[in-house]
Amino acid sequence: MSIENKINKMYGNMNNLEILNNYNCRALLDISEPLMFVLNELNKYYFAYTLQNRTALLNNGTKADITELLIVNTSVSEIKMLIEGQMDIKAALSSDDMYRVGKIGNKVFPKKYVYSIDEVENRIPENGVRFDCTLPNKINLKKILHMIESEAKVYDSFAINEGRVYIDDIQIEDIQVEMPIRMKKYNHLKVNYLKKIYGDRIEENNEIHY
Repeated sequence: MSIENKINKMYGNMNNLEILNNYNCRALLDISEPLMFVLNELNKYYFAYTLQNRTALLNNGTKADITELLIVNTSVSEIKMLIEGQMDIKAALSSDDMYRVGKIGNKVFPKKYVYSIDEVENRIPENGVRFDCTLPNKINLKKILHMIESEAKVYDSFAINEGRVYIDDIQIEDIQVEMPIRMKKYNHLKVNYLKKIYGDRIEENNEIHY
């Protein structure tokens, strides 16, 4: 599932961690409500920080749910540093690749690039706030880190080189291959990765979970 689709799944489910976990949207910070998440699209990782999640009265007198997220490109190593308290939250949210997205009622707004973390500094933790014993948090961070690192190892087993896809001892040389490739004995993650490259030429007997 693309990062855009995962973000769309978050709208309306910000407080339902069970649903979000089904889409690999991992909550990192939950004080009175979930505030920070890790998302991924295959081996690309992102932080999602909640800039606002509230119900407001619009000018026409109707109520609407408002959600706004800051999306920041990151890496497994930075996620680990953040979780282990080696990096503060503001530093983790500072990147050359970050943008805001949001939804008001049923209207989804397109991404708006953020060129400096100072643009949103009044809506994120101040300098020096880290994941440590002084920060109240309902999330089991050790468990989350273990899950992320385990998934990353699976992604690291993939390699793409000169149009060939290598997965463990499987090699598919020709992207024009006509015969469907049955991947029943391989897990859903690998099937999903092949489908992204080969489209409908990949068949599997089990339901794919993104």
